[in-house]
Amino acid sequence: MMKVLVTGGTGFIGSYLVEELLRNGYEVRILSRKSTTRWKNEVEIFRGDITKPETLDKAFKGIDAVFHNAAYAIDFGKKEIIYDVNVNGTKNVAEACIRNDIDRIVYTSSAGVYGFPKTDTVITEDFPKKPMNAYQKSKLLGEKILGEYEEIKTSIIRPPLVFGARGQTTKILLDMLTSKSMVLVGDGNNTISIVHPVDVARCLRLALERDDRGETFNVVSFTVKIGEFIEKLVERLGVEKPEKRVPFWIAYTLATLHEFISSNPKITRFRVRALASNRIISCEKARRVLGYKPTFDLEKTVEDMIRWYNQSGKNSLE
Repeated sequence: MMKVLVTGGTGFIGSYLVEELLRNGYEVRILSRKSTTRWKNEVEIFRGDITKPETLDKAFKGIDAVFHNAAYAIDFGKKEIIYDVNVNGTKNVAEACIRNDIDRIVYTSSAGVYGFPKTDTVITEDFPKKPMNAYQKSKLLGEKILGEYEEIKTSIIRPPLVFGARGQTTKILLDMLTSKSMVLVGDGNNTISIVHPVDVARCLRLALERDDRGETFNVVSFTVKIGEFIEKLVERLGVEKPEKRVPFWIAYTLATLHEFISSNPKITRFRVRALASNRIISCEKARRVLGYKPTFDLEKTVEDMIRWYNQSGKNSLE
């Protein structure tokens, strides 16, 4: 039985990954800054912080492969903090692997490394990289750091927008729809790629099992027009469809202003572009090389989001 370590295993995607690995017979250890009772005696929990190298080695001893999932995922914040976790922390993980003779990493990156290109071209893994904010830039730097370690074979997985139960992005979107505070940007005809965390977790596992070279893969569940996505959500929520619309340039200008005057802006340039730009991500390489097949489509994802939100998501992210 292969013994794997998951950094950030108590987080959003990390928790789905732990569940995926347990279902498939792996012996799982988690590195986390906080404790959890979610899996009781099914996993080993090691307390540690990837920004503090001295806390890592105990968790890395006796491990066959590392899923590096821990990250500071935020679309607006202090660059120094984001880089410390996502860039320096990634280097610390790689160094801990070297010290403990681990030669395999699967890294959760982001389709954010492509930025939001003004094109209808389908984005494949070799598409030009133009990250727009500190988080996206930090994930690209994390990829480059891992690529410098010839002793380690690294698989890189790039999810786009992730929506599903237990997700902060899910809660923010559904809160806006239920409170009628959602303002649509543009005409709603732009197309976006979305992935459910179950599919991200499956692709991460398949990369460990089937990527013999250490390559990069996009992972997508489905592609949809943002207007259709919103319509499905409000239909299942039983609320009115948002009627307020603003042109992209006005929303983007307001977002820039909010970022300038607030340390925690309600609207950011990233959010405006994420929901108002065309960004079609291809996962054909993952299908071809890894045998990846998405299990969540638009209907199933919306159902999952709403079920969780109605049960517990209105008040909690757990």
